[in-house]
Amino acid sequence: MKMESMLVPLEVHGAATVMCPAVEEIARLGVKRVELVYVVNIRETAGDPAIIAHDRQVMDDWKNRIEACGVTGVNVEIAKGIPWIEILERAEASPPSLIVMGSHGRSLIPRMLIGSQTENVLHQVKVPLLILRISIMKEGDPNTCTLKSGIFRRILYLTDFSTEAERCIPLIGWMAGAKPEQLVIMHVQDTRRLWTVSQDQISEFNKKDAKRLADLKARFDHLGIPQVVTELVTGNAIDEILAVEDSFQPTIIVMGAKGRTSSVSSLLGGVTEAVVHRAKAHVLVVR
Repeated sequence: MKMESMLVPLEVHGAATVMCPAVEEIARLGVKRVELVYVVNIRETAGDPAIIAHDRQVMDDWKNRIEACGVTGVNVEIAKGIPWIEILERAEASPPSLIVMGSHGRSLIPRMLIGSQTENVLHQVKVPLLILRISIMKEGDPNTCTLKSGIFRRILYLTDFSTEAERCIPLIGWMAGAKPEQLVIMHVQDTRRLWTVSQDQISEFNKKDAKRLADLKARFDHLGIPQVVTELVTGNAIDEILAVEDSFQPTIIVMGAKGRTSSVSSLLGGVTEAVVHRAKAHVLVVR
């Protein structure tokens, strides 16, 4: 299975260098078209021609590297504007199958769990967004940044059986091409929303959801992943997910943007928001 298209916004003067191997890894998995875009932030620079020429060379080098991964349709663009707005406008005009962004871009501030440009895109984009987790050792210094490889080695799929969670399934099928070692399918009976429910009712919910998880496992068994397991727990959803992450140590977490209980007006579910900000793994948020 090949993904149709991928949009990769880059920050040439920030964390782009550590992102390149990860983007190459994704490209090798199978993508027909890749759009590489660098937005020169008009709030920070007037767009010096010499700088633009340098940036164009960097982008062309990236293009060559992605083409070497087997992608024939690679396009590069340097635009001027507010980065997150330009990214959203491109995603709206020609929706990609996937957007890939680093958790941090240019500012590289360690205390910020996620950069402002990625944060704004996360809250408003209407297509799947893969956030690559970048570790920052020294503020503002891209040479000290690191990003773990083997993105798809261990997958943690969070499901509440909602429409958004269902949309994750084809993407996990695509990830199977990377030959992951393990897939954990997890559902949490969130006690924050079940405080009026009796223990007998929770037991009934568990019985029903255990069957749902077993059915999901059966759908993934043909993908050739050596170990596919299910995890059904009861407790605070955020705490339980982060605890499983600590023990399982997934390389990527896959989840829907909003669950069954999120309000219509909510742009992002509370659990999704917490996982994106607090998890150590890369996170794929699916709409």
